[in-house]
Amino acid sequence: MILSMSGQAWLFLSTIIVGAAIGLLYDMFRIFRKTAPHAGIAVQLEDLLFWVVATVLTFYYMLHRNYGEIRPFVMLGVVIGVVLYFITISRFIVRACVAVVNYIIKVVVAAIRIILVPIKLVVGLIAPPLVKAKGSVHKNALRARRYGRGKIRKTVRNWGIFRRKV
Repeated sequence: MILSMSGQAWLFLSTIIVGAAIGLLYDMFRIFRKTAPHAGIAVQLEDLLFWVVATVLTFYYMLHRNYGEIRPFVMLGVVIGVVLYFITISRFIVRACVAVVNYIIKVVVAAIRIILVPIKLVVGLIAPPLVKAKGSVHKNALRARRYGRGKIRKTVRNWGIFRRKV
């Protein structure tokens, strides 16, 4: 199909946007890698998944917008879009998203600790009489009780610090 000059210009600009979207997709993988470190084979599988998804999306876009015709300026537009994305805003997006994800993880861990305080308290109060009946295990139960109380104090103190910061 023959495109007019303005049609080619719009196609080129839209492929730059597609390239930036591919860069953003890769940044999602980078954010996942920074927040949840994992083994080398997993990184290789993620890269393979990224390239498969990026290829399918690019192919679908070219099929939909360009009727499957491969034109050099289309491929150049995708490359320019990826490069512009990585030069301009990629660094800021990765930093901000990693900070947000790490903050959410800290909040969830704090919430879990707060939820576990009553359970630790009950275990600390009930365990010694049950273990005392056993006899020689009584000393270990007392140690566990002291350990549980120490953890409760530490969690309460950390919660106070957390509340003041938020």
